[in-house]
Amino acid sequence: MKAVRIHEFGNADVLKIDEIDEPKAGPGEVTIAIKASGLNHLDVDVREGISRFPVSFPHTMGIEVAGDIIEIGDGVEGWSIGDRVNPYVMAPCERCEFCRTGRESICVQPGFISFSTGGGYAEQVVVKAGQLIKIPDSVSYEEAAATQVAFGTAWHMLFARGRLSAGESVLVNAVGSGIGSAAVQLARHLGALVIGNASSQEKLDRAMELGMDFGINRLDEDIAARVMEITDGRGVDLVFEHVGGEMFQASLDSMSKDGRLVTCGGHAGEVVDFDIIPFFRAQKSVIGSFVYTRQEVDRCYELAARGAIKPLVHAAFPLEEVADAMRMMERREQFGKIVLTS
Repeated sequence: MKAVRIHEFGNADVLKIDEIDEPKAGPGEVTIAIKASGLNHLDVDVREGISRFPVSFPHTMGIEVAGDIIEIGDGVEGWSIGDRVNPYVMAPCERCEFCRTGRESICVQPGFISFSTGGGYAEQVVVKAGQLIKIPDSVSYEEAAATQVAFGTAWHMLFARGRLSAGESVLVNAVGSGIGSAAVQLARHLGALVIGNASSQEKLDRAMELGMDFGINRLDEDIAARVMEITDGRGVDLVFEHVGGEMFQASLDSMSKDGRLVTCGGHAGEVVDFDIIPFFRAQKSVIGSFVYTRQEVDRCYELAARGAIKPLVHAAFPLEEVADAMRMMERREQFGKIVLTS
């Protein structure tokens, strides 16, 4: 079968289409024929060798897949050949204190698709049956590949970690990204006031169509000053932050007293400075967020199945054009997600 692998770290030129053996499901596992896989910025970090995840060569890329079960290993119950599935990106141990208390996203010994198994940029992958999440009939494979990471991450950040409530205000950074556009939809569905920023008016216009109330072009406007203008000097209750760099301080400056900032990434700068004095005097909070739970993904699929949210596929590329797909993502041209099809 075909698989996208890297044999060294580097730019998109190191992505290779290799012919490798088809995987076989062992006890408690299933084999999935991959129909679509989602691109994520983590994949760029993995390719460049800066992900802080262990990578051994050759490494098959991709963590987010959607497809059909084509083989079932011994001991697997409740699943059938042909079932449409979108496996949870993690294989939690289900034994540690965090798994036992519903916090599987911070399992102490998790496995991850692409790191502890084959990767999603391939024609097939084997995963544990316990990772399987059913794709609703009304959601396509490409949409499923654009749902789990984007909406699962946004749900966990907004609601589980950020505790966003109806009637509160939220600033969503980089609304054109997969998780940013998902956050706009989920926050609007809840009934929050949604303020968003992006680097182009086109992306802001798209986000307005999704229910964003106010848009800020970060290239032309001071984000914090504009947020204060919109909120009559109060600031927002919550900032949805995943950019890092200079955006981190702008986010802190946009918060209300006793406001919260929840963060899951920092591709624009992972190590940042911020002014401590106004931070603690205004009793602000910075909250970390990592992945999401299977139950949160199920909730997102319930909303997608009834049309309350819409998985956004900006473009779909065949597996052989993975380098072009990744370069598009690195140029930040997309609104929503880019997927590969096989």
